[in-house]
Amino acid sequence: MTFSSCKNNETKIEDAKEDVLEARQDLVEAETDSLADYEAFKMKINEKVTSNELKIADLRVKAVDKGKDGKERIAKRIKNLEEKNNELKAKLAGYSKYDSATWESFKTEVEKSSDNLQKEFDELNAEKND
Repeated sequence: MTFSSCKNNETKIEDAKEDVLEARQDLVEAETDSLADYEAFKMKINEKVTSNELKIADLRVKAVDKGKDGKERIAKRIKNLEEKNNELKAKLAGYSKYDSATWESFKTEVEKSSDNLQKEFDELNAEKND
C-alpha cells in the first residue's frame, strides 16, 4: 500500500511540473504576441506622426498664398497641430518598455490623440477649401 501511494505522489509531482512548464510556455507565447502587437502599434503611430509632419509642411507652403490675416490665423492653427503632433511623438517615445499592465490604456490614449489630431487636420483642410 505504501509503495503505490509513493508512486501516486510521484506521478502527481510530475504532472504538476508539466503543468508549470506548459503555463510558462503559454506565458512566453503571450508575451511574445503582445510585444509584436506593441511593435506594430509603434510603427503605425510613427507612420502617422511622419505623415502629419508632411501635412504640416504642406500647410505652411499653402498658407503663403493666403492674405496677411489668413496667413496669421492658419499659422496659429499649424503651430497648434505641430505641438500636438510632437506631444503624440513624445508620448510614444515615453513608453519605451512594453508593460502589459498599462498597455491597453496607453494604446487607447494614443489612438484617441491620433484620431483627434487627424480630425483637426481634416477641419483645417475643409476650411482651406471653402
